[in-house]
Amino acid sequence: MPTRNTTPIFSLHRYIPMAAVTGVLLFALVADEFPAFSQTHYSMTAFLRCTRDEAIMKAFALMQQGGGEASLTRIVNKPMRVIFKDMKTINKTLKNYDALSWLSNQGEQVIFVNEKHRTAPPEALAALISHEAMHDDEFNSLSEEIQSWQHEAEVWMEMKAKNPELAKIPTGSCALVDRENRIETEYRKHTLDNFVRNSPGYQGLPEESPGFGAISASRE
Repeated sequence: MPTRNTTPIFSLHRYIPMAAVTGVLLFALVADEFPAFSQTHYSMTAFLRCTRDEAIMKAFALMQQGGGEASLTRIVNKPMRVIFKDMKTINKTLKNYDALSWLSNQGEQVIFVNEKHRTAPPEALAALISHEAMHDDEFNSLSEEIQSWQHEAEVWMEMKAKNPELAKIPTGSCALVDRENRIETEYRKHTLDNFVRNSPGYQGLPEESPGFGAISASRE
Protein backbone atom coordinates (compact mmCIF):
# COMPACT_ATOMS: atom_id res chain seq x y z
CA MET A 1 0.00 0.00 0.00
CA PRO A 2 1.55 3.34 -0.98
CA THR A 3 1.91 6.08 1.60
CA ARG A 4 2.72 9.71 0.91
CA ASN A 5 5.12 11.11 3.46
CA THR A 6 4.23 14.58 4.73
CA THR A 7 7.86 15.43 5.45
CA PRO A 8 11.03 14.82 3.46
CA ILE A 9 12.47 11.36 3.83
CA PHE A 10 15.85 13.05 4.11
CA SER A 11 18.45 10.83 2.45
CA LEU A 12 17.28 7.28 1.89
CA HIS A 13 20.75 5.86 2.41
CA ARG A 14 20.34 6.44 6.16
CA TYR A 15 17.79 3.61 6.22
CA ILE A 16 19.94 1.10 4.37
CA PRO A 17 21.76 -1.46 6.55
CA MET A 18 25.26 -1.57 5.13
CA ALA A 19 26.55 -5.15 4.99
CA ALA A 20 29.96 -5.95 6.41
CA VAL A 21 30.95 -7.22 2.97
CA THR A 22 31.34 -4.91 0.01
CA GLY A 23 28.60 -4.57 -2.57
CA VAL A 24 30.68 -6.51 -5.09
CA LEU A 25 31.11 -9.44 -2.71
CA LEU A 26 27.43 -9.37 -1.81
CA PHE A 27 26.50 -9.60 -5.48
CA ALA A 28 28.99 -12.45 -5.95
CA LEU A 29 27.58 -14.38 -2.97
CA VAL A 30 24.06 -14.20 -4.35
CA ALA A 31 25.21 -15.08 -7.87
CA ASP A 32 26.99 -18.13 -6.46
CA GLU A 33 23.70 -19.42 -4.99
CA PHE A 34 21.61 -18.32 -7.98
CA PRO A 35 23.88 -18.78 -11.04
CA ALA A 36 21.40 -17.16 -13.44
CA PHE A 37 21.68 -13.96 -11.39
CA SER A 38 25.16 -13.29 -12.77
CA GLN A 39 23.73 -13.48 -16.30
CA THR A 40 21.03 -10.87 -15.70
CA HIS A 41 20.70 -7.98 -18.13
CA TYR A 42 20.63 -5.61 -15.15
CA SER A 43 23.97 -4.33 -13.96
CA MET A 44 25.39 -5.04 -10.53
CA THR A 45 25.41 -1.29 -9.91
CA ALA A 46 21.68 -1.10 -10.67
CA PHE A 47 20.90 -3.73 -8.06
CA LEU A 48 23.16 -2.17 -5.45
CA ARG A 49 21.35 1.16 -5.85
CA CYS A 50 18.20 -0.66 -4.70
CA THR A 51 19.45 -2.78 -1.81
CA ARG A 52 22.50 -3.88 0.13
CA ASP A 53 20.66 -6.69 1.90
CA GLU A 54 21.48 -10.26 0.95
CA ALA A 55 17.97 -11.61 1.60
CA ILE A 56 16.39 -8.99 -0.66
CA MET A 57 19.07 -9.52 -3.31
CA LYS A 58 18.13 -13.22 -3.33
CA ALA A 59 14.49 -12.24 -3.84
CA PHE A 60 15.60 -10.08 -6.78
CA ALA A 61 17.44 -13.07 -8.22
CA LEU A 62 14.21 -15.08 -8.19
CA MET A 63 12.16 -12.21 -9.60
CA GLN A 64 14.29 -11.79 -12.70
CA GLN A 65 12.56 -14.69 -14.44
CA GLY A 66 8.81 -15.17 -14.69
CA GLY A 67 5.97 -13.11 -13.28
CA GLY A 68 8.11 -11.06 -10.91
CA GLU A 69 10.29 -9.58 -13.63
CA ALA A 70 7.93 -6.71 -14.44
CA SER A 71 8.07 -5.61 -10.80
CA LEU A 72 11.83 -5.99 -10.71
CA THR A 73 12.09 -3.78 -13.78
CA ARG A 74 10.03 -1.10 -12.00
CA ILE A 75 12.31 -1.32 -8.97
CA VAL A 76 15.56 -1.10 -10.92
CA ASN A 77 14.51 1.54 -13.42
CA LYS A 78 13.01 4.04 -10.95
CA PRO A 79 15.09 3.10 -8.87
CA MET A 80 13.35 2.12 -5.64
CA ARG A 81 15.13 1.27 -2.40
CA VAL A 82 14.02 -2.02 -0.83
CA ILE A 83 15.02 -2.51 2.79
CA PHE A 84 13.98 -4.25 5.99
CA LYS A 85 12.50 -2.00 8.66
CA ASP A 86 11.05 -2.23 12.15
CA MET A 87 7.73 -0.79 11.05
CA LYS A 88 6.71 0.67 14.38
CA THR A 89 9.69 3.03 14.19
CA ILE A 90 7.94 4.70 11.24
CA ASN A 91 4.60 4.85 13.02
CA LYS A 92 3.17 2.72 15.81
CA THR A 93 0.05 2.06 13.72
CA LEU A 94 2.21 0.37 11.07
CA LYS A 95 3.87 -2.20 13.34
CA ASN A 96 1.97 -5.14 11.86
CA TYR A 97 2.26 -4.10 8.22
CA ASP A 98 4.12 -6.71 6.18
CA ALA A 99 5.42 -4.09 3.76
CA LEU A 100 4.88 -0.49 2.76
CA SER A 101 5.68 1.55 -0.32
CA TRP A 102 6.73 5.03 0.81
CA LEU A 103 7.05 8.08 -1.42
CA SER A 104 8.66 11.31 -0.27
CA ASN A 105 7.65 14.78 -1.43
CA GLN A 106 10.81 14.75 -3.54
CA GLY A 107 9.68 11.62 -5.38
CA GLU A 108 12.14 9.30 -3.66
CA GLN A 109 10.61 5.85 -3.17
CA VAL A 110 11.43 3.10 -0.73
CA ILE A 111 9.76 -0.24 -0.09
CA PHE A 112 9.95 -1.08 3.60
CA VAL A 113 9.65 -4.80 4.37
CA ASN A 114 8.83 -5.70 7.96
CA GLU A 115 11.99 -6.75 9.79
CA LYS A 116 10.22 -9.85 11.11
CA HIS A 117 10.31 -11.28 7.58
CA ARG A 118 14.11 -11.11 7.21
CA THR A 119 14.47 -14.91 7.54
CA ALA A 120 11.48 -15.78 5.34
CA PRO A 121 12.12 -17.82 2.19
CA PRO A 122 13.31 -15.58 -0.65
CA GLU A 123 10.40 -16.83 -2.75
CA ALA A 124 7.93 -15.35 -0.25
CA LEU A 125 9.88 -12.09 -0.16
CA ALA A 126 9.87 -12.03 -3.96
CA ALA A 127 6.07 -12.32 -4.04
CA LEU A 128 5.62 -9.59 -1.42
CA ILE A 129 8.06 -7.21 -3.10
CA SER A 130 6.42 -7.86 -6.49
CA HIS A 131 3.17 -6.56 -5.00
CA GLU A 132 4.67 -3.43 -3.44
CA ALA A 133 6.60 -2.49 -6.57
CA MET A 134 3.30 -1.93 -8.40
CA HIS A 135 2.69 1.11 -6.15
CA ASP A 136 5.05 3.57 -7.81
CA ASP A 137 3.27 6.90 -7.31
CA GLU A 138 1.26 8.74 -4.66
CA PHE A 139 -2.09 7.49 -5.93
CA ASN A 140 -3.92 4.34 -4.89
CA SER A 141 -7.25 2.70 -5.60
CA LEU A 142 -9.22 -0.48 -5.11
CA SER A 143 -8.36 -1.52 -8.64
CA GLU A 144 -4.64 -0.98 -7.96
CA GLU A 145 -4.76 -2.96 -4.74
CA ILE A 146 -6.74 -5.81 -6.28
CA GLN A 147 -4.33 -6.11 -9.20
CA SER A 148 -1.33 -5.90 -6.86
CA TRP A 149 -2.67 -8.67 -4.62
CA GLN A 150 -3.47 -10.80 -7.66
CA HIS A 151 0.06 -10.27 -8.91
CA GLU A 152 1.46 -11.30 -5.53
CA ALA A 153 -0.65 -14.49 -5.61
CA GLU A 154 0.49 -15.35 -9.12
CA VAL A 155 4.17 -14.81 -8.33
CA TRP A 156 3.85 -16.93 -5.17
CA MET A 157 2.14 -19.78 -7.00
CA GLU A 158 4.83 -19.65 -9.66
CA MET A 159 7.53 -19.82 -6.98
CA LYS A 160 5.83 -22.81 -5.33
CA ALA A 161 5.63 -24.62 -8.65
CA LYS A 162 9.38 -24.17 -9.10
CA ASN A 163 10.20 -25.13 -5.50
CA PRO A 164 7.75 -27.77 -4.15
CA GLU A 165 9.50 -27.67 -0.77
CA LEU A 166 7.67 -24.42 -0.04
CA ALA A 167 4.40 -26.32 0.20
CA LYS A 168 5.85 -28.37 3.07
CA ILE A 169 6.42 -25.38 5.39
CA PRO A 170 4.06 -25.92 8.37
CA THR A 171 1.37 -23.35 9.05
CA GLY A 172 2.45 -21.02 11.83
CA SER A 173 6.18 -21.50 11.31
CA CYS A 174 6.69 -18.52 8.99
CA ALA A 175 4.37 -15.51 9.06
CA LEU A 176 5.12 -14.42 5.50
CA VAL A 177 4.52 -17.90 4.08
CA ASP A 178 1.22 -17.97 5.98
CA ARG A 179 0.30 -14.67 4.30
CA GLU A 180 1.21 -15.95 0.85
CA ASN A 181 -0.73 -19.18 1.33
CA ARG A 182 -3.79 -17.23 2.47
CA ILE A 183 -3.60 -15.01 -0.60
CA GLU A 184 -3.21 -18.07 -2.82
CA THR A 185 -6.28 -19.66 -1.23
CA GLU A 186 -8.38 -16.55 -1.81
CA TYR A 187 -7.12 -16.32 -5.39
CA ARG A 188 -7.93 -19.95 -6.19
CA LYS A 189 -11.38 -19.59 -4.63
CA HIS A 190 -12.01 -16.48 -6.76
CA THR A 191 -12.59 -14.46 -3.57
CA LEU A 192 -9.44 -12.34 -3.54
CA ASP A 193 -11.18 -9.31 -5.06
CA ASN A 194 -13.77 -9.20 -2.30
CA PHE A 195 -11.11 -9.99 0.31
CA VAL A 196 -9.26 -6.83 -0.73
CA ARG A 197 -12.39 -4.70 -1.06
CA ASN A 198 -13.49 -5.65 2.45
CA SER A 199 -10.10 -4.95 4.05
CA PRO A 200 -10.42 -2.17 6.66
CA GLY A 201 -7.28 -0.48 5.38
CA TYR A 202 -8.74 0.07 1.93
CA GLN A 203 -12.10 1.54 2.84
CA GLY A 204 -12.62 4.88 1.19
CA LEU A 205 -10.19 4.29 -1.67
CA PRO A 206 -11.39 5.42 -5.10
CA GLU A 207 -12.23 2.74 -7.63
CA GLU A 208 -9.48 3.79 -10.07
CA SER A 209 -6.01 5.33 -10.05
CA PRO A 210 -3.57 6.19 -12.88
CA GLY A 211 -2.78 3.01 -14.78
CA PHE A 212 -5.41 0.98 -12.96
CA GLY A 213 -8.90 1.16 -14.43
CA ALA A 214 -12.05 -0.13 -12.78
CA ILE A 215 -12.43 -3.90 -12.61
CA SER A 216 -15.26 -6.14 -11.49
CA ALA A 217 -15.49 -7.27 -7.87
CA SER A 218 -14.96 -10.92 -8.81
CA ARG A 219 -12.88 -12.91 -11.30
CA GLU A 220 -15.77 -15.34 -11.83
